[in-house]
Amino acid sequence: MRNLKKKTLVASASAAMIAASLFSGSHAFASPHKNQLPQANPHLQQGKSFKFDGMVPKAPFAASNKDAGMKGVVGPTHPDYKIQAYYDGKKHRITGKLSVTFLNNTKKKLDELYFNLWGNAKMYRSNNGGMDVSHVKVNGKRAVYNVDDTALHIPSLSLKKDQKSTVTMDFTVNVPNLPDRFGWYKTTTSLGNWFPILAVYDQKGWNINPYYEAGESFYSLTGDYDVKWTTDKKQVIAATGTEVGKPQKMGNLALHHYKAKDVRDFALEMDSTYKVKSKRVNGVKVNVYYNDLQAKYADSMMESGLKSIKLFSDHFGTYPWPELDIVGMEGWFGGMEYPQLTMISIAGPRSQEWVKSVTAHEIGHQWFYGIIGDNEYDEPWLDESFAAYSQALYGNTLNQLRTPPVGNYLLSSPVSAFTANGSSGINAYYQMIYDYGSRTLNDLRMKLGDDVFYKAMKAYFKEKKFKVTTTKDFMTIMQRESGKNLGEFFQDHRIVAK
Repeated sequence: MRNLKKKTLVASASAAMIAASLFSGSHAFASPHKNQLPQANPHLQQGKSFKFDGMVPKAPFAASNKDAGMKGVVGPTHPDYKIQAYYDGKKHRITGKLSVTFLNNTKKKLDELYFNLWGNAKMYRSNNGGMDVSHVKVNGKRAVYNVDDTALHIPSLSLKKDQKSTVTMDFTVNVPNLPDRFGWYKTTTSLGNWFPILAVYDQKGWNINPYYEAGESFYSLTGDYDVKWTTDKKQVIAATGTEVGKPQKMGNLALHHYKAKDVRDFALEMDSTYKVKSKRVNGVKVNVYYNDLQAKYADSMMESGLKSIKLFSDHFGTYPWPELDIVGMEGWFGGMEYPQLTMISIAGPRSQEWVKSVTAHEIGHQWFYGIIGDNEYDEPWLDESFAAYSQALYGNTLNQLRTPPVGNYLLSSPVSAFTANGSSGINAYYQMIYDYGSRTLNDLRMKLGDDVFYKAMKAYFKEKKFKVTTTKDFMTIMQRESGKNLGEFFQDHRIVAK
């Protein structure tokens, strides 16, 4: 969640409470068109000029997205990534080689592939960032390819159904000078969405949505990662997955080897000044990374991490991975989620309760986006509303979730329904998707009762674990597990299956 909410977005006392912790806690903010972030925003770096367009660009290769797949089929499945990369900390540049093997489960021959190149987003390119690819091969043969903004298109293929294929490529990434989920700032380098990632093909066709700087556009399938990462040996690194053995030191460099299973993405956070605290809960190792400026919040991040894993495992389903990294950093937002890694943006003085609450929200995303995946651009409520609910569950503030809906927006609307209306629509995005969405889930809990609601949530978790969910899936499972006709409830709460 790109969670940075302006004070002016808050429409009620309950919304203010969630916003104070949420919208300062995840990738979820966009300022008015061509304006700087408001000075009232506590996430703005002091003395840092940072501008947004405030609007979402058109989808790359939009005309190529007309070929719809079969209903219920999501692929290509079981992606297995192997990445070798070197990060030059002086030039802030990544050079790497990527290989991904996948199964064509789409029930048809694939004549094209797409990858998302999120590092090419306009906000990154305008701050000395960007991503380039070369030497693209499919099953060992040189491939024709085109790049349009944040997407790579590989046409003229013939990939048979139910067979595996492998794509390889070289890539170069210039990391932008930004306090962002992808960027470097002072001594910290944040690497979210830093490599070419295979796009998803479903009943709508290929999903190559435009980059949304105020929230998420990310949509990927669970797979395995084997990442060999070389950089300055002084760097202290948090990463998705688990490090294999000890780093191999080579002069001033060190080679780190990471493996991750059943994850949708792979992120890293680096800072040569990081210190690390570790504890265990439910068999999970929780690591908190912090520098001197964040040291006084380290215990709060740890407390929230330990409690959240236990609480959410008890209420939704067991956390499935062996580790979780909670990483302090300075961002213009409040926090951001990646599998097994959460970025907590501490830019200036924060209360300990704020840090705990934001951390809980981001850990909630380990369940809703990480374990139970969704199309974050088309159905953002399926992860943000659920993470906001998790945050309120952690803070024992469920009874304060009372925000009303706004305008004529549906809770199940895509990002584009909000951004089409400029800054007012973006304001509505926050109120609907975070505030009203978490209130809706709490209304459902109160309607069904705790026992039935959480039993149904565990069934939802079990059925959609490591898969992709939809609004229809959630509605169907909740009705089936509760034994109640919830049609009127969903209609009254502006939830419409797609």
